[in-house]
Amino acid sequence: MRAAWRATTALRRRLASALFGPAQAVSQLIECTGAHASSTAKPGLAALWQQQVWQSWAAAGTGVPSTKPSSSAAQRLLQLSQQHDTLAAGDFNFHHQLTAGERLARIEMLLQQGVTEETVQRMIERSKGGPYMQSASEGAASLAVLRGRGCSAADMNLLLRCQASIIGRPASNVSDVFAALDDMLQLSRPDILRLCLKQPSLLASDSDKLRQRWPWVQAHYGLSKKAVASLAKSMVNSRRVCALLTYNQDTITARLSGLQRLFELSDAEVSKLFPYLANLLEADPEQHIRPRWDLYQSLLGNFTPADKRRFIMSPESLQLPETTIRSVFSGVEQLMGSTGAAQSLLLRSPKSFGAGIKRLATNLGALQQLYGCSLQQAQQVLLRTSQLSTYVLEAPKFQCRVAALTKWYGHASPAAMLLAPCSGRRVSASLWLLGARMAFVRHLRLERAKPDLNTGKLAETTERFCRSVRVSEEEYAAFEQRWLSSFEAAELCRHEGPAHLRVVGAAGPEP
Repeated sequence: MRAAWRATTALRRRLASALFGPAQAVSQLIECTGAHASSTAKPGLAALWQQQVWQSWAAAGTGVPSTKPSSSAAQRLLQLSQQHDTLAAGDFNFHHQLTAGERLARIEMLLQQGVTEETVQRMIERSKGGPYMQSASEGAASLAVLRGRGCSAADMNLLLRCQASIIGRPASNVSDVFAALDDMLQLSRPDILRLCLKQPSLLASDSDKLRQRWPWVQAHYGLSKKAVASLAKSMVNSRRVCALLTYNQDTITARLSGLQRLFELSDAEVSKLFPYLANLLEADPEQHIRPRWDLYQSLLGNFTPADKRRFIMSPESLQLPETTIRSVFSGVEQLMGSTGAAQSLLLRSPKSFGAGIKRLATNLGALQQLYGCSLQQAQQVLLRTSQLSTYVLEAPKFQCRVAALTKWYGHASPAAMLLAPCSGRRVSASLWLLGARMAFVRHLRLERAKPDLNTGKLAETTERFCRSVRVSEEEYAAFEQRWLSSFEAAELCRHEGPAHLRVVGAAGPEP
């Protein structure tokens, strides 16, 4: 009998190692030999047996996993798992209850795969026992899918802490969700991973429902291709927009209908503003958005259609605490010198509510100390070009932009340049864009023998800029490509971020 047992165990070991690799083979053998032992069995036996397997692998040189779990850590987590398992016989979910051996196999697999003790503990606490998965090998397969999609150890731990149920799904289901997101959103694989890290519950979703909901959203709200692409990109950076995929159709319809009534929007306006309205889906329109909307109008007066659009296009301002809104308005009144000036600034720059008083005060100081404005001139600059109120005007890149534009247009001082028409658009544009166009105009001056040639369209779209200097967009694009790799560009733009090459016809200004 003993010889037969040894032969069977050896066969199981070879099969498990071939199918799952050395790390998973340990867990497989634990399940095969002791996973169904009663909860009264000595938990140390499984750990002792596993230690013997580790030693045999080390002696044979057969690829021992680099993250050997601590026996004491596994035992501590096993005890925690048993303590948190509150399921009783007759409970609807009693079929989830695990034996001590099953719990230990799952815990040790997770530790071997790079899941931290803290993450496993969080999984146990949130799932009332466990960690629940079909088997240790199936859990390892799901983790392999995550790693295959580029998950680092830190990413994997983040996903499991936020959404422990991922590990309880078959690996094929997790893979299907990634495939569905790839097909639907047309984003890069790194962006899809960032999206899932932003909203881990997506990996616990049904892939078929995801594939149904996304086309429904597009068709139901008449979204353009541009709006769909914008939404997909927004999901990578905003968890709120992911509600379009995680909420059911009835909830999405009810929330957007509520926002449409609140803002008094036509169906066409809803379609046009949809990428911004999607940021508000997590908030109940009547309970959360209406009080803030009413407060803004009481502070700032009646909104014109343009004012309304600016606030909708700054959805973060519609989710600030009401005390913050009042406090910011009061502070802007003091800094700008009057209620009317505060209303004018905030109506044209809703983002100032989120940026806060400190940013506005710092920018007023920078305009005076760095750019030579008086207090009255600084206030006037921000009233005329309200988008500057939220920028970091003391940053070196803004100082370089102001200096370059002052010299280019021949202004007597930086203050005069900032008070000139269209200065806000120009200062908002990167020197990668401004510098290329300045260099191109200099090139045209020599080529055409027109030393006074210049244009006020320096920071507008490529189409408008090229039309103003009477050249084709293709000719300018070829020059821009050469200039961007020049020493002049590197020196001028040393304080800017990386160059973002623009497609022909793309909008110009960026903060």
